[in-house]
Amino acid sequence: MKKTLFSLAALTSLAFAAPTAYNYEVTPTIGGVYPEGNLDLKEQLTYGLRFGINLDNTIFDQFELGYDRSDNIDYKAGRNDSTDFNRYYGNLVKEYKMTPETALYALVGIGYEDLSNEQLQNRDSMFAQYGGGVKYWVTDSFALKAEVRHAIKFHGGDNNLFYSLGFTIPFDAKSAPVAAAAAKPEPKPAPVVTAPKDSDNDGVYDDKDKCPNTPKGTVVDADGCTKIIRLHVTFDFDKSTVKPEFMPEIQKVADFMKVNPGYSVVLEGHTDSKGSDAYNQKLSDQRAKAVAKALGNLGVAAAKVTTEAYGESKPVATNDTEAGRSENRRVDAIFKK
Repeated sequence: MKKTLFSLAALTSLAFAAPTAYNYEVTPTIGGVYPEGNLDLKEQLTYGLRFGINLDNTIFDQFELGYDRSDNIDYKAGRNDSTDFNRYYGNLVKEYKMTPETALYALVGIGYEDLSNEQLQNRDSMFAQYGGGVKYWVTDSFALKAEVRHAIKFHGGDNNLFYSLGFTIPFDAKSAPVAAAAAKPEPKPAPVVTAPKDSDNDGVYDDKDKCPNTPKGTVVDADGCTKIIRLHVTFDFDKSTVKPEFMPEIQKVADFMKVNPGYSVVLEGHTDSKGSDAYNQKLSDQRAKAVAKALGNLGVAAAKVTTEAYGESKPVATNDTEAGRSENRRVDAIFKK
C-alpha cells in the first residue's frame, strides 16, 4: 500500500511538471549513507540509478526519478541481523549555470524507504529530502555529478545523510527549433506615376513654374515667366528719338526674331512720371513705334511687331531721382508665339 502511495505521488509530481518538450538523461551512482545514531545502523554503501527529464517553461529545470539500494547492512549492538534498503524517490531540480561546462544545482523531493528486515526504530517509511550538488560536462555526451542529500523520515523523524558520485549520459536530445520560413515580402504596389502638369500650357511644368497662369502664347523663360528683353533703350526727357548708341540693343531683338521666325514681338513703351497722364501715354506710344521702325530697318517684318503704350503706369525704378526717371523712360520687348 505504501509503495502504491509513493508511486502515485511520483506520478502526480511528474504530471505537475508537465513538460511540453524535453530530453532525457540517465545517471548511475555510487555513494554512502550516514544514518542517525539512534537507528543502530552502520554506515552504508549505496548504489543506484537516476532518470532525469529536462523541463521547459517551469521554474525547475528537471524532474528525476531515482532508486538507491544498500545490501546487507548490519545492525549494531552485537546483533547478527542485517537488512537491505531499497529507496525510491522523485526530485525537482533547479540548475544554476556557473560556466559553459559547470552548474550547481539544488533539489527537493519525496521518497519511500523499504527495509527487508525491520528492527528497533527502523521501519518502512516515506521521507522528504533536499540537497544539492555540482554537475560538470566532460563532453557534450558525458557529465560527472557529485551530490549531498538530507532525508527526513516520516516515521519518527529520523535523519539520513546521503552522498553520491555519478556520471550522466544524455539521450533523445531536443530537436533544434525550426526557423519559421521567412515570409515573402508583399510586393510593393508600383508607384503611381503622375504625369507632370502644365496648367497654363507655357511649356514649364507647374512644379517649376514661378509665374503660373501666363497668357496663352506668351513666350516664357526657364522659370515660366514672360520672356522680356529690357532694351535699355532710354530716351531723353520729352523725346522719342532712338539714339545711335542703343541700336546694338535693338539689334539683339532683331537677331532673336530671325532665329525664331515663329515668334512675334510686342514693344511696350514707358515714360517717367513728369507730365500729364495723357501726354505721357502719347509719348510712350511714340517711343514704342520708334523702336518698331528701327526693327523694320533691321529686316524684321512689320507684321511681326506690335506696339503698346503704358505711359508712366509701370515704372521699374523710382521717379524721385533723375537716375530712376531715366530708367523708366524705356521700351521693353515681349515675345509671343
